[in-house]
Amino acid sequence: MVKTTRKSTFLVFVILCSISSLFLTSCSNDASDDEEQIIKEEEKKEDNETVCATGKLFIEKDGLVRVDIENLSSTANGWTEARALAGFKGNGYLVWTGADNFNNPGQGLIKFSIKINTPGTYQFVWNSRITTGNSNTEHNDSWLRIKGDDFYGEKLNTGQRVYPKGSGKTPNPEGSSKDGWFKIYMNRLGEWFWRSSTNDNDPYDVFVTFDSAGTYDVEISGRSRSHAIDQFVLFKTDRTLEQAKVANFSEITCK
Repeated sequence: MVKTTRKSTFLVFVILCSISSLFLTSCSNDASDDEEQIIKEEEKKEDNETVCATGKLFIEKDGLVRVDIENLSSTANGWTEARALAGFKGNGYLVWTGADNFNNPGQGLIKFSIKINTPGTYQFVWNSRITTGNSNTEHNDSWLRIKGDDFYGEKLNTGQRVYPKGSGKTPNPEGSSKDGWFKIYMNRLGEWFWRSSTNDNDPYDVFVTFDSAGTYDVEISGRSRSHAIDQFVLFKTDRTLEQAKVANFSEITCK
């Protein structure tokens, strides 16, 4: 028989208490860390989401505007948010899931209000994608209207310009256009692509001139079903698309 002394009993008690304390402390710290991480993630999410009852205002800085496309409509309007196709930036992208509107702009209207601090001429380009089919000339366009002082397409190597039908200016582009809207297309399959062209079969880049500082509207509406848009940029003509693509998303304030 093993003889147990008071001293050995006390030692066992101390060891057991120490082990118990160690486990309790470890569990307590893990829970605290998890809770702290959740709080940080929630705070980060709140910081990245600007909720404005009166609408959002995207701020131009240093001749650059970069906007993560989002559905600003409070009701269903034909645009569907998605995240399935890798390569997008920000919180997701929008796909036009409404009907084709080849000659009827303004359906599924999304309006982005831009605060221009630096007047001048800006080029417009969006990052978009064909999400269905195997043709680079279908499901590849949406409507665009920018309410600046001069909204036009230009062929850079010749300087020739076209103006949207309904703007009161000529010449007008080949292909569909109406009420100040341009059809904006790209022709790349299987990838997100930075390109915004107007004028069928002879692509012109898209520009807008803002004569003075102020707030202007960029309007997008659905044209070809399954065309997806991730983001868009506006950049002064003394800047480059590459600079605009890597700029921070524009600061957002409320109107």
